[in-house]
Amino acid sequence: MSGMTIRQALTLGLHLRNEDPKLADTSKEIRYRVWWAVANTERTLAVMTGRPTSFSDIDCSVPLPLPLDEETFLSKNPPYDLTVVSMLRRLSTDESTSTDVSMSTPSSAASRPVPTLSTGSSTPVMPSLAPVGQTINPNHGSFFLYSTKLSGIADDVVRQLYRPAAMAKSWAGVQSMILRFQKKLGRWHAALPDSFDFVKQPRDQRFFRQRMCLGFAYYSTMMVTNRPCLCKVGDSIPNESDNAKDIDQASAGSCILAARSLIDLLPDKPNPTALYQASPWWNVVHHLMQAVVVLMLEMSFRGVHCPDQTDELMRAAEKAVGWLQSMATDDMAAARAWRHSSDLLRRVAPRIGRRIDERLIYPVHYDEDMSMEDFLQASTPPPVAQTFTNFQPVTTWEPLMFTSYDNYLRGQGHDTSAAQPPSQREQQPRQS
Repeated sequence: MSGMTIRQALTLGLHLRNEDPKLADTSKEIRYRVWWAVANTERTLAVMTGRPTSFSDIDCSVPLPLPLDEETFLSKNPPYDLTVVSMLRRLSTDESTSTDVSMSTPSSAASRPVPTLSTGSSTPVMPSLAPVGQTINPNHGSFFLYSTKLSGIADDVVRQLYRPAAMAKSWAGVQSMILRFQKKLGRWHAALPDSFDFVKQPRDQRFFRQRMCLGFAYYSTMMVTNRPCLCKVGDSIPNESDNAKDIDQASAGSCILAARSLIDLLPDKPNPTALYQASPWWNVVHHLMQAVVVLMLEMSFRGVHCPDQTDELMRAAEKAVGWLQSMATDDMAAARAWRHSSDLLRRVAPRIGRRIDERLIYPVHYDEDMSMEDFLQASTPPPVAQTFTNFQPVTTWEPLMFTSYDNYLRGQGHDTSAAQPPSQREQQPRQS
């Protein structure tokens, strides 16, 4: 369905900048927003499935949406004149250009007019964007703009780190790209207004759902960005510098912290009804499973990247499995995710000296009386960013899951039979 919608949008030319002087600016903005709504959905699905998108950014020239609510630019007396609208267009584009994401290409300086103010001299003076940006209160339009920028970063991460061409890059090149994307995500988060900042706890609850959506998407992108470093620690890379090893360790820690932070966006007491009202309901199972896999992968490595945080790992994993368990009552996808995650947690928990709570193995019914106000009060802020140091690598490995990046950091003397379930290992004949 998403692919068909993209092809129809391309046929209509919605991916191109509209320069028709007879078309009203309002109509142009509506077309821009329709394109970015379709493109964002396609990008999100591509990140979730690992498949390439059905369009290329280099073929698009449509500018980013304005940070204005629809009621604002659809009104008969808009509060902004055409000059300010042009400045807002520059504001949204300049922010995306500063993050150097792929979607800044459609609105590059070569394809967009630059507004100027006349001062009586022959030299035009560039107007300041700061006053305009400061007068824009957080609204649904600005939320859509930040979501569009984040989806562009996520799409760029997948294209640069997970496409077949990335396998030909050296590990140093992969590390360089990971650091570059970490900076992009940091700049994106730093530009968020307080009303959209999911790390803070603003009193204004009007945009709570928007904060949850941005928080899920941000931590998901952080996990995808740093996931290549969450692998076995070994000496398979000859002469790897201490700085490179520190990058591996810090990036793996960032991946684990992002998984824990995503789970900490949810209250400790599961309630799917309230969650669906306050979060991206259609992909929340994907985000939860994404965090669960990261946590269990670290457990399968015996907590080598954060040996002093095994309690936090287990607590976060059980919380996520508990949420999937409560959602499994009416959601088939959540039911499958719960069965797989609870079984995996039962297997990997002993590797960090823990045991799964037996209550997570059996179906339960959740409390439907939890109100939205209770959900807001029960949500806890994510943990503060930490520096991952003083780790001690282990020599015995029993990994359950692998990626193509594991070949870079493959340890020696691994017993691959240990990665199999006990029932399968017992069936194998002993060799004398």
